[in-house]
Amino acid sequence: EAASLNRADLGLRSGNYRIAPEDLPIVPGREFAGRVTKLGDGVRDFQVGQRVVAYTGTGGYAEYANAKESEVRPLPGGVEAAAAAAVPTVFLTAWFGLIEEGKLKSGEWLLVQAGSSGVGIAAIQIGKQAGAKVVTTTSGDEKARRLGQLGANAVIDYTRNDFVAEGLRATDNRGFDVVLEMIGGEVYQKSIEVLAPGGRLVSIGGAFGKIPDTPPALTDGRVASRFSITNYLKAHPEGFKQLDTALQWVRDGKYQVVIDRSFPLAETRAAQRFLEGRDHFGKIVLIP
Repeated sequence: EAASLNRADLGLRSGNYRIAPEDLPIVPGREFAGRVTKLGDGVRDFQVGQRVVAYTGTGGYAEYANAKESEVRPLPGGVEAAAAAAVPTVFLTAWFGLIEEGKLKSGEWLLVQAGSSGVGIAAIQIGKQAGAKVVTTTSGDEKARRLGQLGANAVIDYTRNDFVAEGLRATDNRGFDVVLEMIGGEVYQKSIEVLAPGGRLVSIGGAFGKIPDTPPALTDGRVASRFSITNYLKAHPEGFKQLDTALQWVRDGKYQVVIDRSFPLAETRAAQRFLEGRDHFGKIVLIP
């Protein structure tokens, strides 16, 4: 019924991901939602016709897709397919990146780079649920206004102000306990500058610039790390069930899924090109 776009799809298309020749042709789309039409042998926890959300890594840009039982969670009543399809990557990345990798605690200062991205929007809301004081970066007054409505305590327009100076000002020159970064390049380096003593920088990839293969060694108890939700779930497959919490929050109105635009499946090229820019606010989804 719906599939969500992610920057990983762009990497798959452009050849940045290593793919064995025998795996071709390949269908992109790491997350999607719909109804079960057929069950594999031994499947007991799902039924034909049941509404589900799946997180498979590939296969979502299609009318039908295969998924392992361990990659599927039931969809609560009242949650639309498009919203459900937009949740897994961004919610699980932000949740485990902040709570497990970043060890975010109540009362701490959190900086979320690229707040208007899918992961950014999820991280702001998760940070607030955790009791953190959240600052985020974006461009333009309208995006800043919407991020404030989502719960950000302060929003820095990086096109007008240096986020290092503004971030330190917001924290009374103390710096941030946790920084979630996904831009790379200069933003990665400056994110280190705003870490408080004992602060943790969690980088989830460089969408617009390089990040070090090996995180740098820092002083005063500061730590920089790289986080991949794919690698995390491979090592902790039980973590996928955390998606149930996200879907319950969506159903109960505690978590807002923000979808910028929906494209018909036949216009996938246009959808990916829209994702390649930096103008969108939230997620982009494909629908039949």
